[in-house]
Amino acid sequence: MTAKTDATPGEADDRRRRRLPVDERRQELLRVGMELFSTRAYDELWVEEIAERAGISRGLLYRYFPTKRDFYVEVTRAAAAEAGELTAPDASQPPDEQLRSGIDAFLRYAEEHSQGFLTAYRGSLAGDPEVRAIVEEGRLRQSARIINIVVGDSEPPPLMCLAVQGWIAFAQNVIAQWLEQREPEREAVRDLLIGVLTGAIAGATGSKQEAGGQ
Repeated sequence: MTAKTDATPGEADDRRRRRLPVDERRQELLRVGMELFSTRAYDELWVEEIAERAGISRGLLYRYFPTKRDFYVEVTRAAAAEAGELTAPDASQPPDEQLRSGIDAFLRYAEEHSQGFLTAYRGSLAGDPEVRAIVEEGRLRQSARIINIVVGDSEPPPLMCLAVQGWIAFAQNVIAQWLEQREPEREAVRDLLIGVLTGAIAGATGSKQEAGGQ
């Protein structure tokens, strides 16, 4: 048996279009989307341009994603999953180094995919429910990673959870402004985020200790 492909007879005549299995074609389209949204805002892109970059027809693109928004939502989901994978902490490192390298990796990823990051960030603020859910899932994942680095298998105090979740929102806002302004240097932004996170964790821990001592 031969693998199912998505090419039609008319498309096969175009030498720029390749016959690909359905799943492989979908992944390629998502990759093209991540490349485009990493340099262009959502409103600046037309479906025809996306199809042209992918080397397929507009009609074929619509077979995978009924609307431009559907395509963007799935690209955002794929980008969030990739960001989560690329910024996963290295458990072999000391806790403070895990936090530092994780923040540095996320900043590099955001810098390399600036418009994609900004589009998702603005989409979450604009109230798109699916984009907002994707962004929130990413926030929860990053929050859980940080808390796990700090407390390990212990039950985290509620105040620490609040502090870390608040820091995640702060960090995304800072990164969005930094990407728009392109200053200061990434290392300065990293040090700022590390300092604020360290202070938030220390404040949450300190409050817990004071409460326990009363």
